[in-house]
Amino acid sequence: MPDAGDIYLADVNDEIRRQVLVISNSRFHDLAERAFVLPSAPPRPYPWRIQHGDQTYAVDLLQTLSTDRLLEFVERVPQSVIRQARQAIRHISM
Repeated sequence: MPDAGDIYLADVNDEIRRQVLVISNSRFHDLAERAFVLPSAPPRPYPWRIQHGDQTYAVDLLQTLSTDRLLEFVERVPQSVIRQARQAIRHISM
């Protein structure tokens, strides 16, 4: 079961495969059978874009996906990246 901080290759919008950063926890996934994810996106110098390695994840494109669409585990990010993403989400929602 995916958990916050996992990066997956996922089917996003019409079966376009893209890396996504999962920001919701496994308990939520068990109950809702969905996950909140940040899709990878082109790098931009915006505070709502999260950089990890050579990938950029777009907080402004936050979406939910069925957990069935999370196809392949890629890696896990450090907790600091999750904190950064959640701070950006709070900033955008204010």
